[in-house]
Amino acid sequence: MYKNILVMTDFSQHSNHAIEVACEITAKFNCNLYIMHVAHIESGFTILLDDEDYEKIKNKMDKAIEKELASLPDTIPCLKGVNYAPIHRRGIPCEEGLKEVKSGNYDLLVLGSHGKSNVTTFFYGSTTAKLARRSPISTLITRLK
Repeated sequence: MYKNILVMTDFSQHSNHAIEVACEITAKFNCNLYIMHVAHIESGFTILLDDEDYEKIKNKMDKAIEKELASLPDTIPCLKGVNYAPIHRRGIPCEEGLKEVKSGNYDLLVLGSHGKSNVTTFFYGSTTAKLARRSPISTLITRLK
């Protein structure tokens, strides 16, 4: 039924739960799992910082994100038993997620119901809600109990 599953993470508890659910589905259907994190572009940084300082911060963030992605199996042990690959992008999470869904051969998108901050939800709207409305593939939204 499923061959390729995409789950998006912001490294929150809700995202970790979504990864666990995606692991269960991946194991059951013996398919591929892709875990995607999008580093949100902070356009204000380019105004406040010169190019060299901005690149330093960007590189430091990229290293931290790569480390976080690499340590996921320590946090979410079920990943050790499935075929998965991390994906790291830069941009607006909803837009980059939709681009990945459309460019890949995915059968299912798995998302946590909430992210790290409810403040951004108030101002920008929920990334999960936007992805669920606009995704061209089936979308599973998980919720922590």
